[in-house]
Amino acid sequence: MKKYFVTFTLLAASKICSFGQTDQLYISVVQPERSEISAEAGKQLERKMTQLLTANGISSQDANNRFVITAKVDITSKDIVASTPQRISEKIDLTFLVGDVVENKVFETITLPLIGIGINENKAFIAAINQVKPQKAELSEFLNRAKNKIVEYYAVRCTQIIKQAQKLSSGNEYDEAIYQLMQVPDICDCAKQCQDLMIEYTIKRNNAIAAQLYNEAKARWAASPTQEGASAVADIIAKIPANTSSQSQINSLINAINKKLRDDEKRQWDFRMKQYNDAQEKEQREYQLRVDQQIADNKIREKRLEADTQQRKVEMEAKQRQQAEEQATRRKWIDAAKSVGLGFVNNLPKTIESIKNVMSW
Repeated sequence: MKKYFVTFTLLAASKICSFGQTDQLYISVVQPERSEISAEAGKQLERKMTQLLTANGISSQDANNRFVITAKVDITSKDIVASTPQRISEKIDLTFLVGDVVENKVFETITLPLIGIGINENKAFIAAINQVKPQKAELSEFLNRAKNKIVEYYAVRCTQIIKQAQKLSSGNEYDEAIYQLMQVPDICDCAKQCQDLMIEYTIKRNNAIAAQLYNEAKARWAASPTQEGASAVADIIAKIPANTSSQSQINSLINAINKKLRDDEKRQWDFRMKQYNDAQEKEQREYQLRVDQQIADNKIREKRLEADTQQRKVEMEAKQRQQAEEQATRRKWIDAAKSVGLGFVNNLPKTIESIKNVMSW
């Protein structure tokens, strides 16, 4: 079984969720092995579903795959076609389904009657699948109905999700809180509030981790102010997230170790600290790349609004840089938060049997 992560742009509106040009909702193409479908035909169905979503506004990919589209087939008849060479004709009912694998719920289905002819049953089956035209109005309407139902799902649950995340964070369960919040797609008005909380909880989480590791490193150095102790402290420091409230204390500890070690003991420590500093600089370079990219994006979007005078141009460029830095910083923290959320769910016992759920539809 293969999974393809695709998105489609929403074209409707609801009470809490509304759509813009960049609003996205993510759907996974899932085609489990089925006894009535050969491996070759299964792959063709995967490609057809990907084409179907692409034709209806797919714009990006994401690892969050709660909602899926899948297909199942009912072969209604098989006939031999009198020809040379002999051919097989198959009539099938092909059903596409969009649903939620977590709650094991189907949102929308559509069944297409198809006919395929080939030199054998498998070729006839694939020929039937190839009759599906992704641009057909009935398929677009099917996807729009599914989109609206997914939107309604979050419109009803968004406030509940936020409250649950707040409860988790109050117990310092930041990873799970972040994971719950990242479920809400960008299409919802409450998505910004969710992202703000994700950033807040990621910062709190990182500060808590940094404080704990700093205390561990400090205690380790106090217990063994030697080259071996310094090496152990370096291992601990390497795990500390960057830009936390403990950074000044960490720097002070590093300076204290630098002063304590003799020159011949200091070489390995210096190497480890270089690795640490390189990691910090790498993050800063990545941040600057985000800023530069955001500036470029903003200039493209605001090209038609360029000022007539040099003074206004200078003011606009300053505003663009400030906006770019704010947006890049926000994007950095959102990406960091999503990494935390995905790390949380990847470490959970696999209690959600997605393929089993899909097979039951």
